[in-house]
Amino acid sequence: MKKNNIQPWALFLPELKELIEDKNFNELKRLLKGLHPVDLAEGWDKFSSQEKLVVFKLLDTKRAIEIFEELDFEEQSFVLNNLEDTSISELLTDMASDEKAKLFKNLPDRIRKKMSTLLKKEDVEVVRKIAEYSEHTAGRLMSADFITLAPHLTAKQSLEKIQACARLHKIVTIYALYVLDDKNSLIGGVTLRRLISAPQDIKISEIMSPVQLLKINADVDQEEVAKKFSKYDLTAAPVVDDENHLIGVITIDDVVDVINQEATEDIAKMGGTSAKELSADSVVKVVKYRMPWLFATFLGGLVTSFIIAKFQRTLAEVIALASFIPVVLGMGNNIGVQSATIVIRSIVIGQLQVGKIFQSILREFRVGLIIGLIYGLFLGIVAYTKHGLSPAFHFAFAVGTGIWLAMTFAALIGMLIPVAFYRFKIDPAVASGPFVATATDIVSLTAYLTISTIILL
Repeated sequence: MKKNNIQPWALFLPELKELIEDKNFNELKRLLKGLHPVDLAEGWDKFSSQEKLVVFKLLDTKRAIEIFEELDFEEQSFVLNNLEDTSISELLTDMASDEKAKLFKNLPDRIRKKMSTLLKKEDVEVVRKIAEYSEHTAGRLMSADFITLAPHLTAKQSLEKIQACARLHKIVTIYALYVLDDKNSLIGGVTLRRLISAPQDIKISEIMSPVQLLKINADVDQEEVAKKFSKYDLTAAPVVDDENHLIGVITIDDVVDVINQEATEDIAKMGGTSAKELSADSVVKVVKYRMPWLFATFLGGLVTSFIIAKFQRTLAEVIALASFIPVVLGMGNNIGVQSATIVIRSIVIGQLQVGKIFQSILREFRVGLIIGLIYGLFLGIVAYTKHGLSPAFHFAFAVGTGIWLAMTFAALIGMLIPVAFYRFKIDPAVASGPFVATATDIVSLTAYLTISTIILL
């Protein structure tokens, strides 16, 4: 049965356009309420400029913010440049602080100054502080919209505070609440579920949980944030400064975006390009992203050709050796990339411990040794039956031993390169692309031709 691949926005788009053309705004407003913000944002570029403004003005503030946050920067700029100041002020005021920080960072100075005048002074200060943190850190991910509780408050008093804040739209995250002492230091946390189910007169200090292992420093890399969320199955985590003061909260929706972003970057690097290529609209830019990675492969190819030239005498004496070079290179490359991929994944999810690196290297060496031996026997049998050289056994032994050593060392190289990158604080994902492929080609070919020369000449 054929799957239905029609995008949701394609179903409602014609009806929306028809209602806009007929100026049936009441029905249009009703229909917009039933659409998911993500679906509407996906089909946003299918509207004309005028249609976009009509749709956006008919949305209530909450829905408008949800859709606005899903739009790319160019579309956000268009909306801001074409709305009245009052509408812009409402939109920006109710946006989450982290989303405001992302937006303001990308805006030109002229528009940023204009937007700042439409916000409250304290909101501008919060956005400025978030924007000061380095990109891809916890500080950039966090939202400053959260509720704090005091340890002496009762469950009833805490719920009343939450209700008051929710009515004023001052918070975004209420399913995780954090407890501060008199010095504004973070001392604990409590979930909304735990708070609702607790006796009304019980104090927060009696039901709060420790957050020592869950809190995140603002300068921590976003990849480490994602690991912590995965390890502890978190939906939210507190962000603190060096003095343990609560300065923000990171929620799971932000972390999902990080995981997708990191995965995209790693896949791009493993393929020998950049994640920026996905959004590149110019052939020149794509060429620019790919050229440096391909240059490594180009240099590797030159080295490989020099190795073949170095063993010209061996190949001239036993020309049949050349017919197995593609097999040796292919198998060496594959097992090297396999090793690199497993190691990189282990590093990313935190399974590769520094103290056990030697054990991991030894394991990969043994894996290459065993697999290489198996394929060495297979290729030796093929060489023995295919080529009637004299003595045939020596030739088959040379070919089989050659691919055995080639695969063993290739597996080891595939392990060592990403580990070395990791130890020198370089993203190990870079290693599994052209670097591993080039290195395994060089090692495999050298091992194959060297052992063949020793045995046959």
